[in-house]
Amino acid sequence: MKKDNVSRRSFLQSSGLTAVGAVLAAQVPSVSAQDVAPTDAAVPAILGGPKAHKSGWKGWPQWDAEAWGPKMDAVMKSRNWSRSGKVSEFEKKWADMNGVKHCLTTVNGTNALSAAWMQLDIRPGDEVICSPYTFSASVFGVLYKGAMPVWADIDPMTFQIDPEKIKEKITPRTKGILPVHICGYPSDMPTIMKIAKEHNLFVVEDACQAHLAEIDGKKVGTFGNAGCFSFQGSKTLPIGEGGAILTNDTDYYHHLYSYHNFGYASGSVAGQISSITAVILANKIRMAEYQAVIGLCQMEKIEEQHKLRNENASYLTEKLSVYPGVTPVKFHKGGTQASYYIYSMIYNQEGLDGLSRERFIEALSAEGVPVGSGYPNDPIYTQPFLHEVFKSDIYKKFYSEDELDFEKYKQRNHCPALIKTFNTALWIWNPALMLGSKSDMDNIVNAVDKIHNNVAKIKTA
Repeated sequence: MKKDNVSRRSFLQSSGLTAVGAVLAAQVPSVSAQDVAPTDAAVPAILGGPKAHKSGWKGWPQWDAEAWGPKMDAVMKSRNWSRSGKVSEFEKKWADMNGVKHCLTTVNGTNALSAAWMQLDIRPGDEVICSPYTFSASVFGVLYKGAMPVWADIDPMTFQIDPEKIKEKITPRTKGILPVHICGYPSDMPTIMKIAKEHNLFVVEDACQAHLAEIDGKKVGTFGNAGCFSFQGSKTLPIGEGGAILTNDTDYYHHLYSYHNFGYASGSVAGQISSITAVILANKIRMAEYQAVIGLCQMEKIEEQHKLRNENASYLTEKLSVYPGVTPVKFHKGGTQASYYIYSMIYNQEGLDGLSRERFIEALSAEGVPVGSGYPNDPIYTQPFLHEVFKSDIYKKFYSEDELDFEKYKQRNHCPALIKTFNTALWIWNPALMLGSKSDMDNIVNAVDKIHNNVAKIKTA
């Protein structure tokens, strides 16, 4: 197959989408590895040349001990470590930052997702349509309610659940939709909410990787009945562990509050056990004060960091789009910002003369770029935890043998686009990487360029 190579020198001189379009339209003649001057800088690191990025990347999560240490010390010295004023302060600020009425924090994002479903009218025998490009924690709450997860395939160009596939999966038993804003890119929430309204369905957004991502200026996690976030240590708002649920439904919020605090009446606080009676069957998943302090400190920088990530991602996407072997993941129509928790691309082996994705990852990693293939080729609808749930008494009571036949379940829920994505996805996964300089982004482009111009040698080395 003919390869449309573009030399690094000519490419880095281009600027703007117009310039990129001009390069493509002009059909620049191929530049083979033999045409490039044999300088050390042009030799891929995997073949013995210098790394494109030599200095490493910033560590994550980040902590400003001088600015934030005294705030943490004050809470620790107060000995008031259970949920109190700092947690409430964090909740108000996160709600305000996202433009919603209510925020309820939890000990982690998994519990946020579970609590969101526990307080919705979902019962055994119901179905919830879920995005399959995710991992097990996304669906735990659906299973705790005894509902059946049904998997709708993704759009392989956006990595997000495909609204057309959602429509195909709706039955009289469907009661909810669980979109996952995977890698921090926004799902097509306007279309999903239109479908939900037409069929009277609950929507819980898994926004655990998508802090401050937007669709036409509206934050993800604010479209559905609930939006759930994780503040685990790798996330773009890192606490170590922590989670939150956003909602505009005041009655639902009060039920969530009660559920996260022993079932006590909404607004109850720690230390009131002697005067409080539980009103619902519930849990204890409250955020602690020191978790909230870490979150409040991180919140001081998240908007600035979010802006920089989007600027760098836009620049990187423009530069990489000219290479036929890698296609940056696209936004659906209306998507305006991502969190870039993970910068994602789609690998095209033919676009790099048959160079395997594994060899490309090896070569790009050698250049100092932290890249991987993302989730393993192990679809969530085939995983053993689901099979074990189907063996439980509650599922045997409400579902037929045919519905619980796991081989048939896997066949019914097969998602071809998901499988394709497992085999073509590229993840640049380092939340601090997208906070780098333009020079850092150019290093990534240079790394791809060196591989692009030396494919034959890399294949045979």
